[in-house]
Amino acid sequence: MSDLLNGLMNFARWDVFLVLLAAVPVGLVFGILPGLGGLVALSVLLPLVYGMEPIVGLAFLLASYAVVSTGGSVTAILLGIPGSPSNAATIIDGYVLSRRGRAGYALGAALSSSALGGVIGAVVLFALLPIVRPVVMSFGSPETFFLALLGISYLAMLGGGSPIKGLAAGAFGLFLGTFGYQNTTGVPRFWMEIDYLLDGFRLIPLALGMFAIPEIIDLMSGRSIAATRPDGSPMEITHKQVWLGARAAVIRKWVLLRSSILGVFLGLIPGVGSETAPFVTYGAAKQASKRPYQFGKGSIEGVIGPEGSNNAKDGGALVPTLAFGVPGSSAMVLLIGGFLLLGLQPGPKFLEDHMDMAYGLAFVLVGANLIGSLVLLLLAKHLAKITLLPGHMLAPILLTLVVVGAYSTNNNFADVLFVFIFGAVGIAMKAYGFSRPALLLGFVLAPLLETYLYISLNTYGSLFFLRPICLVLALFIVAGAVMAGMKSHRAHKALKAEKALNNKKEVTTHDL
Repeated sequence: MSDLLNGLMNFARWDVFLVLLAAVPVGLVFGILPGLGGLVALSVLLPLVYGMEPIVGLAFLLASYAVVSTGGSVTAILLGIPGSPSNAATIIDGYVLSRRGRAGYALGAALSSSALGGVIGAVVLFALLPIVRPVVMSFGSPETFFLALLGISYLAMLGGGSPIKGLAAGAFGLFLGTFGYQNTTGVPRFWMEIDYLLDGFRLIPLALGMFAIPEIIDLMSGRSIAATRPDGSPMEITHKQVWLGARAAVIRKWVLLRSSILGVFLGLIPGVGSETAPFVTYGAAKQASKRPYQFGKGSIEGVIGPEGSNNAKDGGALVPTLAFGVPGSSAMVLLIGGFLLLGLQPGPKFLEDHMDMAYGLAFVLVGANLIGSLVLLLLAKHLAKITLLPGHMLAPILLTLVVVGAYSTNNNFADVLFVFIFGAVGIAMKAYGFSRPALLLGFVLAPLLETYLYISLNTYGSLFFLRPICLVLALFIVAGAVMAGMKSHRAHKALKAEKALNNKKEVTTHDL
């Protein structure tokens, strides 16, 4: 309790609160601009903390990173372009709602889900810091492999109307994830004598190409994104729509709570949660929904699910970062760099000597999420006016941002070239109804599956799956597949009955 109170006092310091207020808008900008994301934000901001007092510098870095996914949901919903890769799952239903004139409703739900998910993640961080060692240490390579398999089991659910197409897209994503050096053996594969491919395809060019380029091509036809009324006038967003969306997230509290806790859990496992968690929670929300057939067609639960986990996973990722000095995600590697730059070494010794600072960072996580979401909720009506611009005006601006975002990640023109290559693939997939989010999930999970399977076989032998946690996760995978099949069958049966009833009504009306 003494450490908790001291952590609160650290958060309440005027200089910490001042850098928090300065960091939140910076993080939101990095999230809203396509292709930048949390990794780029931390890499740019890291040198700025040199010479700062440790709690002040760490608060600045963590606050700016914590709201990146919150800002990314804006472009995901309004433009169909993920501000960061972790926002890709939000596009599936959020962009559909925007095209139907319900952008304000989707934004309100996404932003409030992000805020509440971030708070839930921080609360779990508060609870786990004193008892973290057995939780994290119980997960080895076999358990991590089964977590990745759990993510794979949701590929069919991301396929929209066709589970087969979802699986096919995911399999293609898995294949793309095998290019370059194999993580454990160092053997290069499929590199075709192109040096760029030795490190495999990059996530940012793939995400931007798959999601941004197809939408930009559509915009070049001259249409605006916003839906129109019957008289041709655009449907404008009101504050009432935004707050109704925020209320929807609170009403569907079980979707939000389940997604947030699952996001924290996935964030706890190093290397798993960052881009994977939103897709897994989207699949879990669809699986648990009473109306799974609405997913992909504008379901608000399809927005709440991924956004609830997007910020919650950061609380989970901080646990192994602070407790063991093991980065919970790729961005946490840079946060550890911030610790070292400020003269601190995260790990068990850090918690022993600086538990009050750890609690202070958890309070920073709460404050950043609440302030960031509140700012965007208040500005949502004005931000959404971008959807009223004619497509031929908006497309060149977005194309410029995409090119700059792709290039700035590694300062490599090859990344820009592959944006357009993946853009062509994305256009084809969109035209033929294949799931682009399923491809992205397969791509993200491929290295995890391969690496942890290799380590598990070599460390524990061919019976590694008999470990207790592995069996529990395997049971979840099988149960999820069975439940999804049953729900899909019921939904198909209900849809068929509804069509038959409508046809009968049409015949009756025609006879009359």
